[in-house]
Amino acid sequence: MNKMTWIETTADSPWTSRSLSGAVGTETDAELRIGKVTGQEMLGFGGCFNELGWIALGKATEQVRGEVLDALFHAEKGCGFNYCRLPIGANDYAAEWYSHNESEGDHAMEHFSVERDRQHLLPYIKAGLSYCPEMTLFASPWSPPTWMKFPKAYNNGQLIQTPDNLRAYALYFRKFVEAYAAEGVKIDAVHVQNEPNSDQKFPSCVWKAPAMRDFIRDYLGPEFERAGLDCEIWLGTIERGIDSFAQQEGYKDWAGLILMDAAARKYIRGVGYQWAGKGAVQRTHLAYPELPIVQTENECCDGRNAWFQAHYVFDLIWHFIQNGTRAYVYWNMVLEPEGRSTWAGRRMRW
Repeated sequence: MNKMTWIETTADSPWTSRSLSGAVGTETDAELRIGKVTGQEMLGFGGCFNELGWIALGKATEQVRGEVLDALFHAEKGCGFNYCRLPIGANDYAAEWYSHNESEGDHAMEHFSVERDRQHLLPYIKAGLSYCPEMTLFASPWSPPTWMKFPKAYNNGQLIQTPDNLRAYALYFRKFVEAYAAEGVKIDAVHVQNEPNSDQKFPSCVWKAPAMRDFIRDYLGPEFERAGLDCEIWLGTIERGIDSFAQQEGYKDWAGLILMDAAARKYIRGVGYQWAGKGAVQRTHLAYPELPIVQTENECCDGRNAWFQAHYVFDLIWHFIQNGTRAYVYWNMVLEPEGRSTWAGRRMRW
């Protein structure tokens, strides 16, 4: 009989290891049953690289920082994270608001720069890549540059939908992918907008589904195509998924509406869902089984890492994977104790 090590977490004792041997059904053994049905191939697991995470690691000793990075990215000692996310510009766990071009009216993106990211994000990402050089990275903006929006603010508002603005914003994405490539960091995919239905106090931007469809079809897709970018365009990261006559925010009004347009669909390589987007995962997978789905931000509860929250997240993982999801991405990987958003939000790690 083969022996194996069982690692378990209980309400009182996390990450407890014990050897299993003996007859099936005894307290010292466990039965592992594997079915014959083959499901989807998993692309990986990961988290989000955020500025506050690297700032926190910068306050640790070199030894502790190495232990944390081992725990996150080492394939044998730790989680082996290999599918991770990063923001394009500031998100709610940036140290402060910024975009990659706040020069008003610069539709040619002559002043585009990722200089800010050399302080925090790029070192953090490169630390992860040192463990997993083949890591898949996808990026999404929380807000466009403020001069592209109405009202002109990092939160709230919408992208001003003029041809000049839309062309410039597509170029903004292209410049980001190219700038990161020049830094030795390959961006494998971009998602058009983080939580396009949510008007938040932190960096955010509200999109309507028809506007996102048109932007992908008429601007972003052709811009990437002309540039010959080796970077995919994904429909995400969508945080609404329950159809209702009142909300009109579910599958049929987002993924369904956008993917039904053949000209937009030809540019879209996958769909990203998070939070309430779990309500549309099954329907999306059934309608477009050839499109990979990624869970792009795990629900982090209130950051207490309580026992009932572990159960809740386990059920979330089960739900997403059983409905065709091929990668599962956590939120903050590192924060200081009681770490909170710069904008005083309550969401923390997980």
